[in-house]
Amino acid sequence: MTTAAERRRRKVPGFITALLGGGLVIALPFVARHLDGTADEFSSDSVAILPALGWLACALLGAVVVTHALQMLFSVDEGAAMALLYDSLPVTLLSMPVLGVLALVSGHLLLAGAAGLLTIYYMVLMLPRLVPERKSRAWVENAARMRLGVANVYVDNPTPRAAAAQLVSCDADVVVIAEATPKFIAVFDDVGGREAYPHRLNDPDDTSDYAVLIASRIPLGESSRIQKVGPLTLALAEVCIEGITVTVATLNPMATLDPEGHTIWKQQIDALEEFLPTISGPLVVAGDLNMTSYRPEFKALLRLGLTDGIDSLGKALKPSFSLKSVWPLGAFGAIARLDHALTNDRVRAVSVEHLEECGSDHIPFVITLALRNDGG
Repeated sequence: MTTAAERRRRKVPGFITALLGGGLVIALPFVARHLDGTADEFSSDSVAILPALGWLACALLGAVVVTHALQMLFSVDEGAAMALLYDSLPVTLLSMPVLGVLALVSGHLLLAGAAGLLTIYYMVLMLPRLVPERKSRAWVENAARMRLGVANVYVDNPTPRAAAAQLVSCDADVVVIAEATPKFIAVFDDVGGREAYPHRLNDPDDTSDYAVLIASRIPLGESSRIQKVGPLTLALAEVCIEGITVTVATLNPMATLDPEGHTIWKQQIDALEEFLPTISGPLVVAGDLNMTSYRPEFKALLRLGLTDGIDSLGKALKPSFSLKSVWPLGAFGAIARLDHALTNDRVRAVSVEHLEECGSDHIPFVITLALRNDGG
């Protein structure tokens, strides 16, 4: 495994890769016309606008794709704007198959080829996440099970009682809650949370929008704690199930759209990357990470030996975040997965159940995990 210092030396400033990617792709239409001056010639018919708009779309998305590919290989310094563009890639790239078919039918073969290349990149991003991981490990079938609920309940939730009641009744062993304000915790307790999940871990001094709570029906180990790791607040709960102690690490780093959000978020994720290798035994990292799996930082976490539990089940097309809080964009529904459950090699996802939004801009889920014992 590479050290943090080695990873830092590999980083390339994001603007360099952005300029390279943008320059390569924006030049593509001019190269195409030079190679074949008639293939994408404008005319007075009804499809005359297709080449102009098509090449513009390919140039813009192509610049993002080339930059993304380069940064996934060499860099995690993408900046806020590129980070948001990377998060949206699965949605924006969906336009390329449509464009490719239209270009092919109308005889714009070079444009169809460019759209086809971007379609291939989309397939490379998505297809591996749609194939469930083969459970070839013999220990999984008979391993102990833990049900983990993951929810961002949204600080401005108009129906907090419904959201709280759903979590109380979700039959999870442990529930991790992001944006767990004192007001929501009071509602959670009022609808039965105190009785159902009496064992708690949170920072009572954290009244921010990014506070987290771990609520468990199982007693928490003595090493359970709130840990400050640089700018990151991390809740670390030890839970013993059938003699196996698993660490549940929960966090809710700052959103990219907040003032200085990406800078602080980046520092928090870097701190998480530095800290996680110090944890031994079964590990689950769960919560609203405020990033999709398409950011370079997410790949850096996977390089630590972690697995995306939901992707391993082939459920990548199930997003968890909508723009409900940004009216009227919420009408588009859930568009990206920001809520994750990452596991090390001693934990494997078995199944996942998505719950109702209940007033939040996030969709909660309950994931069932297999835990490997020491002799496994």
